[in-house]
Amino acid sequence: MTTTRTVTVGVDGSDSALDAVRWAAEEVRLRGGRLRLVHAESPLFDAPDLERRVRTALREASWRVVREAAEVVDPLVELEVHVEVGGPAQVLAAESAHAGLLVLGTRGLGGFASLAVGSTAIAVTSHAACPVVVVRGDKPNRPGPVVVGVHGDPHSVPVLAKAFAEASARGVGVVAVHTWHPVVGDVVALSAGIDLAEYDALHGGRLARLVSPWRTKYRDVPVELVVDRGSASTVLLERAEDAALVVVGGRGRNSLTGLLLGSTSHALLHHAPCPVMVVHAPSEDA
Repeated sequence: MTTTRTVTVGVDGSDSALDAVRWAAEEVRLRGGRLRLVHAESPLFDAPDLERRVRTALREASWRVVREAAEVVDPLVELEVHVEVGGPAQVLAAESAHAGLLVLGTRGLGGFASLAVGSTAIAVTSHAACPVVVVRGDKPNRPGPVVVGVHGDPHSVPVLAKAFAEASARGVGVVAVHTWHPVVGDVVALSAGIDLAEYDALHGGRLARLVSPWRTKYRDVPVELVVDRGSASTVLLERAEDAALVVVGGRGRNSLTGLLLGSTSHALLHHAPCPVMVVHAPSEDA
């Protein structure tokens, strides 16, 4: 089986991690593939007299965590588990190189503390080599459309690809959202009597052209196009209230800065009422 069909979940014994496992197991059931549960075991500092005993206790606790997580998975789902000594961000980033999707919870314990609300989750989401889903909300596997944020540039292509694939697998529609900010020239135009609705129509045409190939490929997926002015995060959060999943792009990567995570992604990871998928664009160097 190719690694692109592996859905990897970081588990730590928290209820939030179990929600992530349930969401990921449903993803595997819908899309096929394999579910991989990963736990990062804390490394020991020098303790010559206790190291063997403490190490044994830590290892037993680690395997108890992954066994408890495995218990919430349908027996028909292909499953594997893995425990590795190391920092959670580093372990999960390394796992992402061999996964098609990496799934995290929102509030962790132990090895994955503060996932999705702190530096660990931001680091994992920013540096993962595959798309990352942060499972948010009280009912992660809820019905509703897939909402996708579309910037209107080539970086939107992989984001749209994931959004339509997810919607098709779920049998739901896509809500494609594009926002824009009036600039000085637009304000001058408005003062001259030119209606900004003309600019809305221009942006709407661009959005329709970007979405068109995916409409053709996924004819079974209903599509709603939304063009609005203002903050992308605000509009996406409003649309997320009735969504099953929100899909957004990162900021790509380049040789100077590495992977980047934009303000919209940050806002959704902290405040979205449903799971959030972050898809990075291909390397700008390429």
